[in-house]
Amino acid sequence: MNKEDYQIDRDVCRLFTDEPFYALLSRQLDKRPDPTIKTAGVKYNPDLVRYELVYNPMFMAAQSDIHKRWVLKHELAHISLGHCTTRKLENVDRKTANQAMDLAINSLSNMIGDAPHFVLMPKREPFEEIELFGMASEWYAKWIKKDKEENPEKYQNEGDGQFDDHSDFGSSDSSSEEDEMGKQIAGKKITDAIAKAANECDFGDSKGGSPKGWGSVSQQQREIIKDNIKNQFKLDPKKVLASFIKASIAADRKTSVTKRSRRLPGRKFGKRSEHRANVAISIDQSGSVSDELLSKVFEWLGEFAKFASFTVVPFDHQVFEKKVYVWKKGDKKKKERVLHGGTDFNAPTKYVNERTFDGHIIITDMMAPKPIRSKCQRMWLTDKRGSSWASFKPMGERMLILDG
Repeated sequence: MNKEDYQIDRDVCRLFTDEPFYALLSRQLDKRPDPTIKTAGVKYNPDLVRYELVYNPMFMAAQSDIHKRWVLKHELAHISLGHCTTRKLENVDRKTANQAMDLAINSLSNMIGDAPHFVLMPKREPFEEIELFGMASEWYAKWIKKDKEENPEKYQNEGDGQFDDHSDFGSSDSSSEEDEMGKQIAGKKITDAIAKAANECDFGDSKGGSPKGWGSVSQQQREIIKDNIKNQFKLDPKKVLASFIKASIAADRKTSVTKRSRRLPGRKFGKRSEHRANVAISIDQSGSVSDELLSKVFEWLGEFAKFASFTVVPFDHQVFEKKVYVWKKGDKKKKERVLHGGTDFNAPTKYVNERTFDGHIIITDMMAPKPIRSKCQRMWLTDKRGSSWASFKPMGERMLILDG
């Protein structure tokens, strides 16, 4: 099989037979071929603000079916055990941390039997003196660090130390604040994906399906996974809002130069057009939405207007179209109430669906029934009171809760 013939989705589908947890988690992740890496790995995509499972098609195509399956489980184990997000190993260098995480995964009871010869394992060189299997990555990191200090010559000619790509695990001192916040947001997305997969394994899907079970994932692994789910990120709400708006910006369409067909020799030039994000800001005008919440959000939007245009949509049970306005770059606006009626989220959603928007933010107290589906990505912005009294929980959509 060559790289053109290899389809990773086929191997993912095979996981559903007896590895439902890994299959359910994989279903929620983007998987992208990347011939620039040697094998496979989990990498952060700064443009899309998320982690992806990437793989070299030639490497995967060259593996047996058993080893393809093993590689997928290995990468998904890194994700589910929090190695790329929450479980940072302290007081060791990156290489030692990567080796320790691989040893912790590869020596699990459900990984040992089918492990390829080229992966790290206790009792294999250079860790032939490690006799314990299934220990935590912290334990292996401590052992490797001590052995490197006592036997530095043993590690002078070692290679990378693991078969897969760990370059985006943990934080880097050289990363910008924006990049670090992006990784935190991507980590939160992964945590949500893990939680959804775990819940379906235990209780079934939201449509009444039966529990899928965990397959070969041991009880000890399940406890670690569920602990990681509880270890939620506390994000700066302003930066989360900025990230949502950034993600709404469509890719710029630039001049394209392509060769014509043989019948039309020469070149042709495409047109260049810049797309500026247009985000709808629907503001619930009911009296229970606090002035403090509106003032804080308007202050932030004033800063974000430098890279996006906002269309402010006042609503209660209907949209007050005479008061809809476009907030453009450089404008400064003050919060304003124009209605005080009951709330219906269908009204602003229909208004946005009938027009061209890249994103939709609803500022509200959440005290109204669940609305119809939004045609663009939608975020709910409320305060603690609104979140505790919410009439519904947005499924598949972010709800940003501000203090106050």
